[in-house]
Amino acid sequence: MPLQYTAGPPAAQPFSSRDRLITEIAGLGPDPLLHLGCVLVFDGGPPAPELLADHVRTRLPALRELVLRPDPGQRRWVPVDRPDIDAHVHTLTVSGDLLRDPSLAVDAVLDQPLDHSRPLWGLWIVASATGDGFALAYRAHHAFQDGRAAAETVDRLFGPAGTGADGRGTGALTARGGTAASLTSALLRDLLPTARPRAVDWPPARHPAAGTRHAAVGSYELRRVHDLIRGTGAGISHIALAALTGALRAWHPDTWRDAASPLPATFALSVRTADDPYRLLGNRGAVAVLPLPCHDPSPAARLETLRAEASPARLADLAGRHTALFDHMPYWCARKGLRRTIDARRVPLALADVRFRADLSWQGRRPEAVHLLPPSVPGQPLFAAWTTHGGRLRITFVADTGVPGLDALPGHFDDALDRLTARPAPAPAPCPAP
Repeated sequence: MPLQYTAGPPAAQPFSSRDRLITEIAGLGPDPLLHLGCVLVFDGGPPAPELLADHVRTRLPALRELVLRPDPGQRRWVPVDRPDIDAHVHTLTVSGDLLRDPSLAVDAVLDQPLDHSRPLWGLWIVASATGDGFALAYRAHHAFQDGRAAAETVDRLFGPAGTGADGRGTGALTARGGTAASLTSALLRDLLPTARPRAVDWPPARHPAAGTRHAAVGSYELRRVHDLIRGTGAGISHIALAALTGALRAWHPDTWRDAASPLPATFALSVRTADDPYRLLGNRGAVAVLPLPCHDPSPAARLETLRAEASPARLADLAGRHTALFDHMPYWCARKGLRRTIDARRVPLALADVRFRADLSWQGRRPEAVHLLPPSVPGQPLFAAWTTHGGRLRITFVADTGVPGLDALPGHFDDALDRLTARPAPAPAPCPAP
């Protein structure tokens, strides 16, 4: 009996310009460099692969995008007649305690391949050789799904049955429009390549790539920043950006002693609309270039700068430009615009903030930790992505193994949060008059 999909049976869908671009960019380096997803870490023993595959089958009616595979020759996604869910479930074993060190699971799955003859997603069961916890990792190719689509897929797989089926709560940014003339002018100024791009001198970008990747993760209590949110009006994303800026400043302090300019970083935005009939398919992202004020010694000033640079109005404006670039302009123009935006000589690192909206669980157990699996943009030495879960802010740093000192970043991030949330010392009481 054919599977009864919640939104009707899947049909072939053309590649968007973003899908084409991401597929092309993936050809610039090893294919795994453009996989993304997340890792859920649980207490207890790992499930059998058959049990996880059976669970996916029960959720498949609301996940029709997961049966579409790439047809590069026709530049489209086409349905698989008989999806083999078992082929998408894999197992790995790592040494060490996953509950104490979730980065073991992140590292284990980073560069695992995806079969391009099938839909471009997979689930990995990561077991610990010592029996201390296990992880479930969902991964997809960045052309098949962007970060928002992957997060919603995880919500539907491991949230309560029916999560996301109503099409609400996509978490996408509402892109601002504009006149054709203003959009064209902005695109030509901000996105198309210049003859001589200004190179950014940043130590992590100087190291030759090793071709393999490493992850470091950090976990921080959100209650540490509640007073800061109330006192400044900043959002979690602004605070994460400010703490990251402080961490990068401490990571290579000599770089910023005499510097007078910020460090450019790409910041991922989702512009997928709630009425998209294939919300979990393809890339519907935009990119903002944020100048991280690593050169500014004041934590409070860095936060205020980033509140302005990453304000909802500015991000919506940038999302509108990219929507026009990718959806309404010739492919060659979109290609040049994206190439300039991710040019590692100009923008040497990438950032993302991706949230989960469901109460995630497996067999009645909530995850002990949830960490994002960011992709690696070819040529860029570092990608940092964060989410919130269980009252904690969790960040993942991924870098080429040729970049030294990555494991120090979570500690620097912790110190930067302390400096952001430190209260000024009270002024000394005046001496009593004689």
